[in-house]
Amino acid sequence: MSGIISADALGRLRAAKAAMQKDGKIREILESRDSVVDRYGPQFQHGQIEQIDEKVLRSFLLIENNKHWSGLFRQSNRICADMTATRAALGALVDEGRPIEERTRAATEIKGLGKGIITAILIVAYPNKYGVWNNTSESGLVDLDLMPHWPRGASFGVRYAAVNAVLNELARELQVDLWTLDTIWWYLSDDQEEIEVQDEPSPIADIRTAQVAARFAIERHLHDYLFDNWSQLELSQDWDLFARDGEPDAGYEFPTPIGRIDLLAKHKCEGRWLVIELKRDKSSDAVVGQILRYIGWVKAHLAQADETVEGLVIAARGEDKLHYALSAVPSVSFKSYEVEFRLNDAPSFEEFSRP
Repeated sequence: MSGIISADALGRLRAAKAAMQKDGKIREILESRDSVVDRYGPQFQHGQIEQIDEKVLRSFLLIENNKHWSGLFRQSNRICADMTATRAALGALVDEGRPIEERTRAATEIKGLGKGIITAILIVAYPNKYGVWNNTSESGLVDLDLMPHWPRGASFGVRYAAVNAVLNELARELQVDLWTLDTIWWYLSDDQEEIEVQDEPSPIADIRTAQVAARFAIERHLHDYLFDNWSQLELSQDWDLFARDGEPDAGYEFPTPIGRIDLLAKHKCEGRWLVIELKRDKSSDAVVGQILRYIGWVKAHLAQADETVEGLVIAARGEDKLHYALSAVPSVSFKSYEVEFRLNDAPSFEEFSRP
């Protein structure tokens, strides 16, 4: 990998490494490394993980314990549904007597064990050898043009071995450990959204800001809600969220060189793909250009020659400009959603105390 990492990529990573030291939350993540490794590392070793207690595994998937990854817990029930199979798969995963390309196979067959959890376990078991490959790190690698290429159909183990080689080379160049490198990816990500407040707020501005904040607080989990409850949505009758070997949640925030696709799905019976873009409030016609870029990328890099790619915009409401724009693009549709929060009157004391 030496010589392939550009000076620009290293420069951006070094700048992020220096800048993130000023962030108190980042420092907490960095300083938690040893405590997490000390707590879970011994239990993730070959010969020990085969007997791991379900409660211990579930606890690791919570961010208050792993101190680093917030979304792992979503797969807890699926991973722990058959602990006998899960323990055996994890035992194979951490067996250093076999090549990493081979020993990931059993883990990828466990429902819920995707690349984010598999590699989080590996970095805690062997913190100086294995890096984390999740949507955040992949997005960073793609953005810096560092994502390795592999032939179509390559197994998860082969893909991870290539990614891990890049991660280790970057860690050496930056003179950081792999835990810190993973924190740099998080720092570089543009996932964190902020509500802008006027410099000199007026009472009316305060009210409007509070209203926006309230809407944001209620709606900010829209993305996760759709992903976690996909099977309950009408869309799930015809569409499955995109998944591939070792990546059961690949369709969630699918990273591309031109941005992240919020949700990516494939038709259950037909050769059709669906690119879904979520907007928390109203959506303008600007989203049409964005989703068309994603559609073009999926056509070029994922879809077969005889497959089609469609788009779906989901927002609370759409501006007139959006609807006019969509009328000229039949392959992109629009759906609105509602978020309702209601306070109901409680019974009076007399009603409450009535026998």
